[in-house]
Amino acid sequence: MKAGMRIGSGALLVVVALLIAVASASASTWTDEADMMADTFQPNRDTFVYDAGVSTYINRSALLSGSLASYYDARGFDANFRAWAPDASIPVGAAGEWSGCDVAHPGVPCPAGSLHYRPVTFALAGGSITTVAWRGAFIARACGNFTSGGVAGPVPTLSGVKYEDLNANGQRDAGEPGLSGWTMRLLRNGSEVASTTTGAGGAYAFQLDADQNDAIGPGTYRVVEDQQDGWHASQAPGTIDVPLGAADHAYGGNDFGNYRNATISGSKFDDSNVDGSWDTGLEVGLSDWTIQLSGGIPDTSTDGAGGYAFSVRPGTYTVNELLQSGWRQTSPGGDGTRTFTVISGQEVADANFGNVCLGDLNVGSVDDSTGLPLSGLEVRIEEVSVPGILANDPPLPLTTTGTPTFGDLLPGTYKVTAFLPDGVFTTDPDAVVVGGRFAIVKQVTVSECGTTRLPLHFFTASMPGKVTGGALKLLVPGGFATSGFEFMGRASGARGTLEYQDHAIGMNLHTSAIEAVYISGNVAWVWGRVDVGGTSQRFRLRLVDAGEPGTSDRYELTLANGYTAGFDGPIAGGNVQIHT
Repeated sequence: MKAGMRIGSGALLVVVALLIAVASASASTWTDEADMMADTFQPNRDTFVYDAGVSTYINRSALLSGSLASYYDARGFDANFRAWAPDASIPVGAAGEWSGCDVAHPGVPCPAGSLHYRPVTFALAGGSITTVAWRGAFIARACGNFTSGGVAGPVPTLSGVKYEDLNANGQRDAGEPGLSGWTMRLLRNGSEVASTTTGAGGAYAFQLDADQNDAIGPGTYRVVEDQQDGWHASQAPGTIDVPLGAADHAYGGNDFGNYRNATISGSKFDDSNVDGSWDTGLEVGLSDWTIQLSGGIPDTSTDGAGGYAFSVRPGTYTVNELLQSGWRQTSPGGDGTRTFTVISGQEVADANFGNVCLGDLNVGSVDDSTGLPLSGLEVRIEEVSVPGILANDPPLPLTTTGTPTFGDLLPGTYKVTAFLPDGVFTTDPDAVVVGGRFAIVKQVTVSECGTTRLPLHFFTASMPGKVTGGALKLLVPGGFATSGFEFMGRASGARGTLEYQDHAIGMNLHTSAIEAVYISGNVAWVWGRVDVGGTSQRFRLRLVDAGEPGTSDRYELTLANGYTAGFDGPIAGGNVQIHT
């Protein structure tokens, strides 16, 4: 106040309390320090500033036109000083001056001087005054303002990092890179007040410079990002309360994590050669197969080329196929699933599934005597050549005496053996002896996705006709054999006799029973039993009448014990006569 003017201590305390309340409530909206300092008790109270540069006190008008005009403009005090300088308490000395006040110590601001200013705290005779202070400069809220050397006010900072959250866990882990070039926006109390772009390493910062931006001041701040296509937020900071007196506090750690979806893709293919790998150009993709992924992600279906893809958040996933009936998986093997741990933006493109389509084999048994199917045959299937990495399940050989159909076979070559029970005969040229029993043995190829049909023909009743032969001679290993026979076939049965002697080994055969005679053109098949050294053996005899003089006739004998004769060529003497 001006020299010579005094205010009673009681009135002074009222003024002090009033001014502190007004300044605290409206510090962020000061427009001019003279307005703040005006009061009814002292309408002519002026501002004084200590300028350390000239070691003198200057008033407001001098300050506005002086060297500090850029610091103290028409708006009043430095806005950052008003907004962010923290509260400070300055003690009052016993002499009524501010503690340490001495003109001889210009570094310590003092209200006394040639301009005859005196502090309103003169009457306090002790205690302290409330100020906002920053680096030696201060505003005394109760008794005017005072600054030293034109110190600029503090500026708080909000900062953080924008990074790629590779594992999408919402926190930055070692090795996760920063993302540059992203737009970050600063909101104060819900309204945008500034924007910036992340730099190298993804760093960004906002200076809460109230001098440069009228919209800056104490309040609730939030930093938001401009989201980019293909990216998803995993971490974002919350609100930041920046109060009056925040000084130059650095509000760091306002980090943003973003990730891109990863892709898990592959193909579903027909592994026709069962080798577990996709031979492109030779093997085709399979459409409309269901592929499943863990984590509650909806199933997808393979496209026309067998491809599929999932777009997923980074993490660990297990992918599997929904197997279809009639197929076996060849790849990936094991439990039939594939597990991947993917990070942001990663593309897994080889999650393939290989399958082979299984085939069926139907053995059709027809009784040519009746034209009806022949049931109850014992049929066995075994592998000849089944290439690839899989084995048939159930394993072969398999034998059935029911419906002779074998399903779910891997592509390959198989041998089928159909055993002839008593009373069942055949004209099939592949009838041989297997384990002491007559059987038709065929080799068949089973292909993918289809049924291979093997028709086998039998007969159970004789065909009318007569077959005779005498003085037949045929060559056998080590010598020759001779035979004579007469057979008669009727629909009601067959009869006849057979005599055969292998002179090389001294074996004689005599008719035990003639069971069936079947004549077709110039070929006859005779089935029955003969005595061989005191044992009964089933036999099959195939005879061919090639016409006179009989040198091309054939006599092919097979015994159930494995003995054969006549398969090396025509008879060496005699002839065969077939009459129908």
